[in-house]
Amino acid sequence: MQHSALTRRRVLAGMGMGAATTVALAACGESSAPAASAPATAAPAAATAMAEATAAPAMTQAAAAATAMPEAAPAMESAEIRFVTDHTAGPRGAAMQWGLARFAEKRPDIFVKLEPAANLIDSLAIQFAAGTAPHVALLSQSDFLRFHAEGAFTEISDLLPQMDVNKADYYFLPDAYTFNNIDHSFPQPTDMTGPQFGMPFQFAISGFVANISLAEAAGVTLPDTENSWTWNDWTEWDAMMTNPDTGEYGSWARDDYEFQYMPQMYSNGMAKPFDDRLTKTMYDLPEAVDAWKYLIDKIFVHETSPPADQVKELGGEFGNPFAAGKVGIWPSGRVYSTGFAVPRIKDRFTWTLLPEVIAGNGGPPGHSTNDQPDLVTNSAGRDGTEEQSTALAVFLAGEEYQGRVGIDRGHMPVHKAAIGAPTSLAPPPEGMKWLKVYADRPDNRSLYPFNTWREWWLQHRALGQKGWVGEQTPEESLAACQDWGERHLSSYDGPAPFVSTPVYP
Repeated sequence: MQHSALTRRRVLAGMGMGAATTVALAACGESSAPAASAPATAAPAAATAMAEATAAPAMTQAAAAATAMPEAAPAMESAEIRFVTDHTAGPRGAAMQWGLARFAEKRPDIFVKLEPAANLIDSLAIQFAAGTAPHVALLSQSDFLRFHAEGAFTEISDLLPQMDVNKADYYFLPDAYTFNNIDHSFPQPTDMTGPQFGMPFQFAISGFVANISLAEAAGVTLPDTENSWTWNDWTEWDAMMTNPDTGEYGSWARDDYEFQYMPQMYSNGMAKPFDDRLTKTMYDLPEAVDAWKYLIDKIFVHETSPPADQVKELGGEFGNPFAAGKVGIWPSGRVYSTGFAVPRIKDRFTWTLLPEVIAGNGGPPGHSTNDQPDLVTNSAGRDGTEEQSTALAVFLAGEEYQGRVGIDRGHMPVHKAAIGAPTSLAPPPEGMKWLKVYADRPDNRSLYPFNTWREWWLQHRALGQKGWVGEQTPEESLAACQDWGERHLSSYDGPAPFVSTPVYP
């Protein structure tokens, strides 16, 4: 379908940013939260950059095209591409609204029809089969592997050099938008390689946030240099910051696979969650058991973390106990999405990111990472819009847009220059420099790429929660996870073959 050049206002209206939309944020590491606009109070530097970006002239696309091209140049042929994303609210929606307006100015020949995500995975398989899939879709690593094997995506490798894409500029996760067929060994490659079907976009990573105000009131001096605190320090500080009379706790230990207990297992010496043949989990290793027990003991032995049945009450109107100012240290994914917390915390207390903790066995920090890429589907190949669809994916991964992400902070900038920009480092919170330190490590781990991830995770969590709510000992609950994992993975014989066998039109 052809469209004439569009105004900036029309593009924004097409996004439906104010509509009541159910947004599937759970897969992105963020549950539904109170409405939050871009963090205008984030910092003087960040606020200034935001104001300058927002104040850009809202000229029409036709005017932008006339400015960019000689007067006698022929009009560019227009094309429509459909784009599915859940970045429609909060700091992620703020960045996307700004980004699509900016992209419309840069490419007035492309009409981006944004389709907010709602039960995307349930409907996408049907759309692929029917030939009605969107041209660009924000998906996960396991989604890429599942649908790639059925020929659902268009390879864009040859287009990237034409768009001046320097692969070294990006944080890389294999088998998420490139086809690498890695053998599940560790460490994974950090250089972008392999046939490419999309671009990185929404990077996530684990780390630590801490309440400076609560810590100082308890006489705790939080660390600000690398390799400067240990599990023993953490336990001591927890006790100092916990006050039952005020409902304040040293830490918030919770059943968080990717962003809390797996990173502590890694830093305690566990290389990976599965063996190379994908036939068993590794929770029977002492380093895994020790980390699992260390965190759960904060709840039931030391009583320096709130039990699960108190979390909602402590969070109150602020959504969670940390944002409410009731928790000193929170190991979590909040480090990569601080924009969700800024409008909740405001200036009620001062908070910061922390350097990595040294675990009991003194292993490397080993952060958990994932990336939700923007993938170019086979609809682009079928409709002849490969270039336009790729251009959108490249723009959203690029330094300009990811620099805006560093201002709004709905997720971690995937572009290496953007994550180090002054606007990305400006407080609040303090200590934003640590996000880049986390991301630059060569030994980070990612969600394991096999196609039954959701099934595995749901069952694993149901068993593991018995330890987190006190129904079983930490050892008993983790042993149950180990036993079920072996039964579930027993059907694998060697690494899962991620081969491409196109079946969709």
